[in-house]
Amino acid sequence: KTVTLTLSRAVTPAETVKVNYTKPASGAVVQDAAGNDAVSFSDQAVTNNTPAAPAAPTDNTAPVFNSAAVNGDQLVITYTEANTLDAAALPGNAGFTVSSSTGTAITVSGAVVNATAKTVTLTLSRAVTPAETVKVNYTKPASGAVVQDAAGNDAVSFSEQAVTNNTPAAPAAPTDNTAPVFNSAAVNGDQLVISYTEANTLDAAALAGNAGFTVSSSTGTAITVSSAVVHATNKTVTLTLSRAVTQAETVKVNYTKPASGAVVQDAAGNDAVDFNNQAVTNNTPAQADTRPPEFIDASVNGNQLELHYADANHLNANHSAPASAFALNSPGAAAISVSDVAVTGKTVTLTLSRAVANGEKLTLSYTKPATGDNAVQDAAGNAAADLHNQAVNNFTPAPAPGPGPGPGPAPAPTPEHDPGAPNADHDGVPDAQENQAIGPKGSAPGDGNNDGIQDSTQAAVASFSAKTSSGSGTSVTLVADSQGGKVPLGSTTRITSLEQKAAPAQTPKALETPIALTSFKATLETAGSTETFSLYVDPKIGANGYWLQDHSGTWVNLASSPYGGKMVDEGGRLRLDFTITDGGAFDADGQANGSITAPGAAAKMPLSIVGQAPDGTHGGFWL
Repeated sequence: KTVTLTLSRAVTPAETVKVNYTKPASGAVVQDAAGNDAVSFSDQAVTNNTPAAPAAPTDNTAPVFNSAAVNGDQLVITYTEANTLDAAALPGNAGFTVSSSTGTAITVSGAVVNATAKTVTLTLSRAVTPAETVKVNYTKPASGAVVQDAAGNDAVSFSEQAVTNNTPAAPAAPTDNTAPVFNSAAVNGDQLVISYTEANTLDAAALAGNAGFTVSSSTGTAITVSSAVVHATNKTVTLTLSRAVTQAETVKVNYTKPASGAVVQDAAGNDAVDFNNQAVTNNTPAQADTRPPEFIDASVNGNQLELHYADANHLNANHSAPASAFALNSPGAAAISVSDVAVTGKTVTLTLSRAVANGEKLTLSYTKPATGDNAVQDAAGNAAADLHNQAVNNFTPAPAPGPGPGPGPAPAPTPEHDPGAPNADHDGVPDAQENQAIGPKGSAPGDGNNDGIQDSTQAAVASFSAKTSSGSGTSVTLVADSQGGKVPLGSTTRITSLEQKAAPAQTPKALETPIALTSFKATLETAGSTETFSLYVDPKIGANGYWLQDHSGTWVNLASSPYGGKMVDEGGRLRLDFTITDGGAFDADGQANGSITAPGAAAKMPLSIVGQAPDGTHGGFWL
């Protein structure tokens, strides 16, 4: 005789509950077996028999050290505890100390509690190495937050507890079987530094003597290596040279591993690779310019007179001499003075009070002003020397000739009889003669080096007609600052004279000089530098080199490989390439003054059989 209701939630032991019943208007209702409906009721009290939850047992047990492990600078301590730890923040080292078998100090910089994991993580002052043995201690602080469980039981102090070291070992270095290889080289004065490509470091072992290194220079002046020092971590070897390299030198370095003794190698013992003729970057700074500009020559054309100078730098255009510093003299002619002075590059141009006549003899004097900074000088402030009655080359053209007595125009004068002929590029050869130059196949008349530019307009190219030993004429072209017979853009090298001269009496009898000497003079951008030249001649003259005397009187072929030169067949013309160093063995003036003088010969030296090789094959000879 009961109705059991299932409720939407469980009633708690402390709740007071009441129940109500209202008979539904339709459907099944509570009734007895005879069909009598139960009576509705309201707010009937309900006896609450829900049992109370059992009381939790009281926690009186303190957390106890269980284990510890370290990885790097993180040390984690695990506690044995029935419940959780107190998550309160711990200050400072929180009473923890750590010791190491290495004796190297370790301090605790922070301690963090993970309540549910029941751990305390210590941050150490340094990372522990894989091989270290570490121990941990805990002494409960006298005040402040301490390690405890959620019930407030303080953790038990402990001493010298072993710590599992989980710090991973560093990966093993791969085996190095690769030899050091040359990377680059640079020189500054007498210090040449070679850099190697190497995965690790070089062996710092001391090297003896030149250590297998040799150095060569474009000047031909010997350089030896007096010592070699290894810088292991920089992967460099520094060579001390027997002399300082000049700024203009081109230097190359070689290395051949010595047969015995210490050699260049890496820390793993791999010997460095040999190398030959490696280019060296020249970082030697330019020396202070203390040499004054050197006067070369002076020339006049009409009312324009030019003074040409040789110097390591350009002339100073902002501090030039006044017009009054120059004096001109022309015997038997009208007085002449200077009305204006202009400086461009290494040339001083004077505007004269009148035009100079063709054939007029003119001399020039220059006196540096006694006071002030207005003088002919270079960019470094070195003043040029005074000039006294200096002869001036007169290039003023002659007046156009009138009708001749016979038919046809009068013949053009030859250059040696007409120093006043037009010479726009001031190379000592009249324009009319340069315009007749014969060049390689395909070149226009007057273009002796086939660069598409008339020789008469280029200061670094000069052409003239030389007389052969048979009396015929042959075209000769000289190119200064030559790169394969062409002048590079922006070149400031200039030819100031090119002429044919008789061969000296002491010329070797075996030396055949079909066009005698081809003597020239050229000014350079930098004093003491090495210049490359090309001489174009007709191969029919039979020349097999460009022969020149050194200061000892020995004739050598500069257009040969031992001297850095060569002979090239270019479009049916013979091109003789050679180099001369300003002030070197083949500069006739012997001074590093920015000017090269060379009385050489496009000539033939017959090859003579001088002996038979003692161990040669039948018919073999040495020359």
